[in-house]
Amino acid sequence: MSPDDIRAVENPISAMFDLADQVSNEAPQVRKLVRYASFFVGFWLVLNFIFLLATIGNLLIFVFLFVMFILGILALLSLRNLNDFFKYYTMRHSFIRSVRDADPVVIVPKGNTAVERLKAYLVAKNPAMLSALSKSPSPAMMKGNAGIFYQFDAYVASKPSVTWRLFGAGYPGYQLFVKWFEHAPRIEDINALKRAVEDVAQAEGKPASRVIMLWSRKEDEDITEEAYNQLLSTTLVSHHRGRQFACSMELIVENADGTYEFIPFISEAHAFTVQRGR
Repeated sequence: MSPDDIRAVENPISAMFDLADQVSNEAPQVRKLVRYASFFVGFWLVLNFIFLLATIGNLLIFVFLFVMFILGILALLSLRNLNDFFKYYTMRHSFIRSVRDADPVVIVPKGNTAVERLKAYLVAKNPAMLSALSKSPSPAMMKGNAGIFYQFDAYVASKPSVTWRLFGAGYPGYQLFVKWFEHAPRIEDINALKRAVEDVAQAEGKPASRVIMLWSRKEDEDITEEAYNQLLSTTLVSHHRGRQFACSMELIVENADGTYEFIPFISEAHAFTVQRGR
């Protein structure tokens, strides 16, 4: 903890980032303590249950132990929620920090087509995708769960772990969908791509990891406000073993001046791995 006066604030924005960094640095230790506390409470619940069976004939002690058992369950649920919150916080903080530390201007790499240039950019951000992107057909035809075939300008996937397939825990796999647009994306384009990706994700048995709408923008073109709001509010949802996975849709604009624009900016860290790539 900082020994400085907590009331002193020079720049509110930088102070908020500094405070978030401090919480993120302490989060691993807090999560470790939460796991220890969860183990202790779980052990106590097992003993409490044994004592409950042994004191069925004594009403007063039985009621007391039953109340303690209920409180123990509530405490265990609260600890689980606390652990989930800190897990979410650290992940969210790392993504926000990666956006803050990223270059403000992203130059479009060289390539014959917009899709090839985007692939070069993705490989530069994550070299592990080089082999998979080079082997993946472009365009790619993918069959959805409803039996309909959908065309994507690029598709990359990696296999989920066995534990995820069986129990819903572990590495959920990876799926990248890219759809190129020569014109400004419209609301119907966004909705159609959402339906296609969700259908393919259901057929593949793993959630979508990143969905990119690639738009080669001309100088006199712009996306409508309605389509912009629809893009930001669109979330692709997948379910597996009682868990829900959400993926936002991302618009990458290739401007005429040779720069990329991201709406919104999606940071995926190392979600794609060489070992599981295909």
